[in-house]
Amino acid sequence: MALTFIAATGTDIGKTYITCLLIKNASKMGKTVRGVKPVISGFDENKINESDTGHILDAMGQSLTMENVRKISPWRFSAALSPDMAARREDTTITLLPLIDFCNNLDSDTPTLVEGVGGVMVPLNETDTTLDWQAALNAKCFLVTGSYLGTLSHTMTALEAL
Repeated sequence: MALTFIAATGTDIGKTYITCLLIKNASKMGKTVRGVKPVISGFDENKINESDTGHILDAMGQSLTMENVRKISPWRFSAALSPDMAARREDTTITLLPLIDFCNNLDSDTPTLVEGVGGVMVPLNETDTTLDWQAALNAKCFLVTGSYLGTLSHTMTALEAL
């Protein structure tokens, strides 16, 4: 299966924008690319259309239903916090193995973009980060960076970690 992990130097940098752009461009060329965002925080099921998951579903031409949301974002948290803190607030924990299994068990015939959450080193739980998740998938990585003062340091740090 062709997995590409979409990582970033931080939150609100443009992972979803790039994920959707890649999906739409592939579609224009007659190719199908799936996008998933397995972990999302700050999710409000009454505002699917405003969420990263909603944007990805829209890019794939899928309806914005909770059924479709569950298919691409099984770990959803209402608090707009780091995944570990958002999960803790809902009395749960994100464990790495089910997250890896979810990504690896997707239809292998369809190239898939796995959108991460936050930046490269954002904690998923007390021991694992998005970097651990990406490494465990053994996926290619597409790093999205910002265009602000300080981005060079953030980008070089993320590249060093990757």
